[in-house]
Amino acid sequence: MNIILFLPPKILLQHGVTDWVDAIGPQSVILTCASAKEALTRSVQDGLDIRFFQNFNDSPEVELAAIDIARSLPDPLCVALAEIDVLRAARVNDYLGVSENAAAQLELFRDKHAMKIRARDAGLPVSEMAVVRSALDIRHFVDRLGYPVVLKPRDGRGSNGVCVIRDDAALADWLATQSSSTFYNTMIECFVAGDHYIVNGLYVAGQPILVSPVRVMTSALDFLGGRSHDLHMLEATTPLRDRLVAYSRRLIEEVMPSPPTLLFHLEVFVSPEGRIILGEIASRLGGVFFNQEMTEAWGIDPRMTYLKAMRDPGFQRTLRPQMMAEPERLVGQLCVPPREGVLQTVPENCPFDFVRAYRMSGVVGRHYGQMAFTNAEILNAIVEGRDEAELRARLRQLEDWFHSACQWQTAAAA
Repeated sequence: MNIILFLPPKILLQHGVTDWVDAIGPQSVILTCASAKEALTRSVQDGLDIRFFQNFNDSPEVELAAIDIARSLPDPLCVALAEIDVLRAARVNDYLGVSENAAAQLELFRDKHAMKIRARDAGLPVSEMAVVRSALDIRHFVDRLGYPVVLKPRDGRGSNGVCVIRDDAALADWLATQSSSTFYNTMIECFVAGDHYIVNGLYVAGQPILVSPVRVMTSALDFLGGRSHDLHMLEATTPLRDRLVAYSRRLIEEVMPSPPTLLFHLEVFVSPEGRIILGEIASRLGGVFFNQEMTEAWGIDPRMTYLKAMRDPGFQRTLRPQMMAEPERLVGQLCVPPREGVLQTVPENCPFDFVRAYRMSGVVGRHYGQMAFTNAEILNAIVEGRDEAELRARLRQLEDWFHSACQWQTAAAA
């Protein structure tokens, strides 16, 4: 197949030209955002056919351009690696006849309300929820079930627009931010009290290659609020690890209309009683540093493996010895959000030998505000450890060192 890859600049810059060409082939085309054209021209454009679009995420021109490009290629296939592009690529494939009803099936990975209804009908626990079309729908829900509740877009990404409402005053504040008395894309659900876990994974030709559960120490909402996002893998002796793997496999293999070759990102909560409750599942890998985390843990790059399998279905035969193998090492990841202010100094290198990967994206002299999506961090790092306790200790050590090495000029200081 000749791949037409819908790809945000941030992911494109995480791999070199050789890796991309090896994964998608020399005749493939990459569609991305013109906002990063200068950086991409400097680093990865040579050897890659990159087409740039203004306002890429929201531009309706991208899908029509993909159709025109597909008509110039033998055996074209549109592929997406980011949440915002999943349905766009599927719609083009359906139009071209490469797939049938792919967009309708993948819609269930985007519409969180429909997704949870499907899971609930299959017997998997979900929180109480409802579609919200007006303030009265919220009032009825709260009258029946009480606070706290969560309000969010049904097709949200990166935790954008998610709000925990704990009382009438907070609800009034939230309603004051709405631009209409009628809501078209909102849902409400009961807040789930429990520990937060994420499972990322890769399927090729219907077979699980990697299924990786991690414990989340700091929630995505706290991450957006300014706290560092830290999480780590589970030891093989932790009983919950096998339960999360089995849960993920049931959801992918029996409940959701999953493509045979699939990257997935699953979020669940585990209640104090031990029940696994669905948060959401997406048909793409998680953001932040999950691809690097899994590569360091297993020695397999899930993103590039997925692309090779999409381009060449015969590639699956080379993966059989690696299917559901144990990881080579335990790792955790740290993602540090920006503060509000101007970044003055930042450490480009890390002194700790337990840090396996260190990606600094903070730019000295740039003014930063609070993140809107969980993909605007200034540092990503992967640490290794012998067990979960050592991973947590090393993540704290790395975070403390990083904050002490950064200097910010805030509005109050100025």
